[in-house]
Amino acid sequence: MSKPLALTELVLRDAHQSLLATRMRIEDMLPIAEKLDKAGFWSVESWGGATF
Repeated sequence: MSKPLALTELVLRDAHQSLLATRMRIEDMLPIAEKLDKAGFWSVESWGGATF
């Protein structure tokens, strides 16, 4: 029996930390969050340690 593939999406974390230098607001992330959820990812990482 094979195990299902579980993917973690990192685009919100990477954009926040790398491209936007931690200046991304929650209002910037919300429009895509529902679409990422509907895509069926196992998890979505949206925040990283660079903000603390």
